[in-house]
Amino acid sequence: MIRINLLPRELIEKKKIGAFVVFVSISILFSVLICVLLFLPLRDELQAAKRRLELEQLTLRKYRPILQELEELKREESELQARLTSVENLIVSRSPWSQVLYEISRALPEKIWLTELTKETQGKEQILAIEGSSLSKTIDIGKLMENLTKSPLFTEVALLGMTKRAMDKREVMDFAISCKLRGPVPFKKGL
Repeated sequence: MIRINLLPRELIEKKKIGAFVVFVSISILFSVLICVLLFLPLRDELQAAKRRLELEQLTLRKYRPILQELEELKREESELQARLTSVENLIVSRSPWSQVLYEISRALPEKIWLTELTKETQGKEQILAIEGSSLSKTIDIGKLMENLTKSPLFTEVALLGMTKRAMDKREVMDFAISCKLRGPVPFKKGL
């Protein structure tokens, strides 16, 4: 059988519009319901995250003085380390006097004795002045200068002056020598 719709067109269109409005309303309601259901757990997570943030901020305030003290200690440590490095450099850069005196005693010929040793610092250079006397006139003075030149501790050995004088009916030659000290040289074991 054939069905014929005898309703006027206006009523049919109103019925279609009504069905569309109902469909849109249900869709909007369903979308809002889904958003609410998804938002509620996120809101709870957001509240939990805020509480954790507040707790962390309280902990940070609690430890801030300790952190400041730690930073101060690190700064002091770096200052002390710089001082220690300076002292180590100073110790390493100077010649140990035991080594200097040992080298001088090895360089001395038999008939020479020393009367004075002085050290002066000129900038970064250390200059050693040696004064003494010799019984064998200039021969032993030349030998002393030669021995000092061969030493790894001394450079630029120079004779500053010589004077002759009498001592107990013997002729004695007084002398003055100048030389520069090199940096530290490892001490050789086994004389």
